[in-house]
Amino acid sequence: MSFSPPQNAFSSGEISPLLYSRYDYQRFQTGLRTCRGFLPLRQGGFTRMPGTLFKGYTHANAAARLIAFEFARDDAVVLEFSSLRMRVWRYGELVMTGGVPFELATPFPGIHLDKLQWIQSADVIYLCDGLRPIQKLSRMALDNWSIAPLLLDTGPFRAQNLDEAVTVRASAVVGNVTITSNSPIFSNPHMGALLQLTAQDYSSIALWTGNTAVAVNDVMRYGKNIYRLSAGTNTGVNPPIHTEGIEKYDFENGTSWQYLSDDFGVVRITGVTSKFVVTGTVLRRLPAPVVAAPTYRFAQGAWSDVYGYPATLEIHDQRLAAAATRTEPRTVWFSTLGAFEDFEPSTEADGSFAYGIAGRSSVNRVLWLRGGSRGLHIGALGEEYSTRSTTEQQGIGPTTAYFARDSAIGSAEVQPIAPDGAPIFVARDGARVFQMTYSLQRDKVRPIELSLPSQHIGIPGFREIAWQSAPQQLAWLRRGDGTLAAMIHDEEEDVLGWAVCPVADGFVESIVVTSDATGAADVVTMIVRREVDGQIVRMLEEMSVTYGTLTGAQALADANHLFAAADITAPGGTDAIDVPHLANSDVYCWTDQGQYGPVTASPTGRIDLPVTVTHAFVGLFDPTHQTETLPLQAPAQDGNTMGRRQRLHSGLGLRLHRTAAGYVQEVEREIDAPDRVGRPQDLLPRQVAADLVRTYSGVCRIDAPSGFAGELSYRFLPDGAAPMTVLASV
Repeated sequence: MSFSPPQNAFSSGEISPLLYSRYDYQRFQTGLRTCRGFLPLRQGGFTRMPGTLFKGYTHANAAARLIAFEFARDDAVVLEFSSLRMRVWRYGELVMTGGVPFELATPFPGIHLDKLQWIQSADVIYLCDGLRPIQKLSRMALDNWSIAPLLLDTGPFRAQNLDEAVTVRASAVVGNVTITSNSPIFSNPHMGALLQLTAQDYSSIALWTGNTAVAVNDVMRYGKNIYRLSAGTNTGVNPPIHTEGIEKYDFENGTSWQYLSDDFGVVRITGVTSKFVVTGTVLRRLPAPVVAAPTYRFAQGAWSDVYGYPATLEIHDQRLAAAATRTEPRTVWFSTLGAFEDFEPSTEADGSFAYGIAGRSSVNRVLWLRGGSRGLHIGALGEEYSTRSTTEQQGIGPTTAYFARDSAIGSAEVQPIAPDGAPIFVARDGARVFQMTYSLQRDKVRPIELSLPSQHIGIPGFREIAWQSAPQQLAWLRRGDGTLAAMIHDEEEDVLGWAVCPVADGFVESIVVTSDATGAADVVTMIVRREVDGQIVRMLEEMSVTYGTLTGAQALADANHLFAAADITAPGGTDAIDVPHLANSDVYCWTDQGQYGPVTASPTGRIDLPVTVTHAFVGLFDPTHQTETLPLQAPAQDGNTMGRRQRLHSGLGLRLHRTAAGYVQEVEREIDAPDRVGRPQDLLPRQVAADLVRTYSGVCRIDAPSGFAGELSYRFLPDGAAPMTVLASV
């Protein structure tokens, strides 16, 4: 019998071939066999992916990494890091100084750019790659930036030496000092490293006692603190307990004490004389006993050329968290509360602390940190953890931190996103994407595999994720083959959809999202490697904000579905357009007078049009873009028609939205036979190209009969740069 199988939504996008027979599954009912160059919409339809606008080239066409920097709602820039330099792009234009692009020398060579991780705090970005000290990038103005190693004077430190046979001794308590060891513990990489010395033997300093005769400049100790008498002749009744400066304790006797130190001090090593001797500068006054006698109680800095530097960073609960040095790959260090550059070890609630995660695998290296609504999430090579405070009244700290193992999936070295407080990360195999969500029933965080319905899309591997919140909520994932994948995810609406998004023979090497100049929408910026006129170039391209959801006249005028495109405006009109960045390339022209192309740009990039236009997009067209429905299912008296030959009768009903043009064709499939594809038919018949100056929203009907076949489906193709959105079919 005849039957018109409807599909009212395509929001699941391209689903895995393993689901092609899951007629009962929601993702099948709202899915597509192919969604390439089109985006599924949360509302249910699918639309053409946005094109990109050419903005310029990377420095010397070199490989580069993009970093977003947003200081305010309407103040966002993109930082371009290439080998040993940084440039600044603001809303698609290079920031200039003195008539040339502003450049800042950086310590990051090109071969290490893929290791960069970063976190922003106000007008500062902290960057790390695990190979050198954390770098502090500061912005004073658009054309005034500075970068320098983050010099930490208070820590962090490794575990204290426990071998009592190995000792060190300082030559003085302040200033430039010499540190001598009885063992060969020093080497050239110690240059710049911290060294903490703790008093072992206090016998050289008198213990404070009350009402004892003393003289000015006498030194005494009370508890761990050491004081010098600055005034008076008697110790008085009350012991000194202050930890800074001079305070008077006995007004009758005029007793005042000057605080000198507690039981430990810190030195920064400035020179290595031998394996036994180093020189240094005292950063925190040393206790006198470490000068009077050797001490085995010393600790070396945790971050140095000797032991390595953090490879990942995050800011959480007003603390800077850093993790994964070469020698302590499973340790996470937390700064003092509200002081990102203070890592002085402490047991106070607001003090700095460190924690080493456990793991069943032998090397469970931490790869990323990401703050979320349920705490700080830690992605390691073999497992995922999270940490939160054990009390709602206090933030995470040395006395309140609770660490839990959430999963044993294992993570890839890709910085995750957390658009709604639930981190989305790439699994260890690089091919799957998970979200860490809180389960009220289990009272714990658990992973959900977001890529499962479209698992095949991750086969090339995911290399980078960026989140775009407006005008559509989308995760853009850079794949190992240079294409993009797009994921829509709305848990409240139970929407999860995937699409593959090639960019016209371009290879995407970096991607980032920032706010536009109004702050109302997000702009996707990418570096795309292309071959143009026989040369390899790296273009900075911005994705256009067109998703088939815009309204009014601008929905057509601003619709760009071409790549590396130039946006040409000529108020007086022109019939000649110059696109030198696309010299000798075949391009399409989407203009206010219709569509033209493909045409080949001249060796200088000139294009002559047969009409005069005032506005045009000129760029590359990707002929691989298409969508295809899943095999159409018709009911049968004894179930469905799987395994039975069937045919499409004349008449395909479609609901379109602001569509200017496009094609549809039927596809017939048989076992061990090539696909039989019908001729492309216009969604909206046009007389000439110049008719493409308006769009249509509503229902159309197309004659698309087929022969008998085991499987039947419809394929949708774009028409050059024409906008196209399909909401439903029947």
